[in-house]
Amino acid sequence: MPETPDAATVSLTIPDLRDLCIAAITAAGGSPALSQSLAEATLAAERRGKTAVGTAHLVDYLDGLEAGRINGQARPKVTKQLPAAHHVDADRGAAQLAFDAAFDDFASSAADLGISVLNIANAFTAGELGYYTTRLAERGLLAFAGANSPALMSLFGSPGSATGTNPFSFAVPHPDGPRMFDQATSATAWVNVRDAADRAETIPEGWALDPSGAATVEAEAALAGSLLPFGGVKGSNVALMIELLAIHGGGRFSVDAPAFDSGQENPGTGLFVIAIAPDAFDPDYSQRVTDHLDRLHASFGVDFGRKRSLEVIELPEELHSALLTRSRS
Repeated sequence: MPETPDAATVSLTIPDLRDLCIAAITAAGGSPALSQSLAEATLAAERRGKTAVGTAHLVDYLDGLEAGRINGQARPKVTKQLPAAHHVDADRGAAQLAFDAAFDDFASSAADLGISVLNIANAFTAGELGYYTTRLAERGLLAFAGANSPALMSLFGSPGSATGTNPFSFAVPHPDGPRMFDQATSATAWVNVRDAADRAETIPEGWALDPSGAATVEAEAALAGSLLPFGGVKGSNVALMIELLAIHGGGRFSVDAPAFDSGQENPGTGLFVIAIAPDAFDPDYSQRVTDHLDRLHASFGVDFGRKRSLEVIELPEELHSALLTRSRS
């Protein structure tokens, strides 16, 4: 694993990073199935350049496994009470493993029935939402997903945290690879505030409140206080909608969920995914979408949802060393 010219990073091929992630997850108590699922989700985020929810976020999962917040030997239970309604009890494990357990039947039912819904409960927080929607788009399906998380964000001007950052993602098939977006309902992702605090940096106005409910640009105060939704009331509406859909299968409301980064209890929040067949109403839909996205690009310079697919990952040297140490423990 040679170092890059920048001594602060190490260059890793995808197979090398996969092996390192699997070794670290296994050493932390993950089963072979969980280790594989979580490693693939981590790689997907890194390949898209989403480093904050890639290998850096894997450390949160390793901590969760070692502390008992994640059941490393989880056996997800899949049930289907209706032809297009799929449910997975994640058994206090990772949401990515629960998604894998239901994926094939879920995707097939969407293709056969035109639409299908999956809800996951009793899981650790979902990680990068784009991972779930992109996989479905790679199967030729439109996908919309959302998840709630432990309460970290104000709603409708509340002085304290009333819901999670509640990310959502949409993906559509495309001949050049799925077009996807993935965003939080907060003005910024919680990990960005945590990173700013680690670097002793301030944050922009409009990102967060301090513990008293006053606006702040101090990252440490923001971590002790609440994030703000994007767009004020509009973002609050979206965040609450995502939560009400996410907990449909029995997940905890955000205010009832324990923290994902401390203690021994699994957050148990929810995740929903909706998959839709492109030809459910119009057999020409996929081609029309492709033509329209091409038109937006050619006429307006808009390149919606195109993602990178990196083959070599530049991992911070400190993070690489930490994963190596944990993989050998």
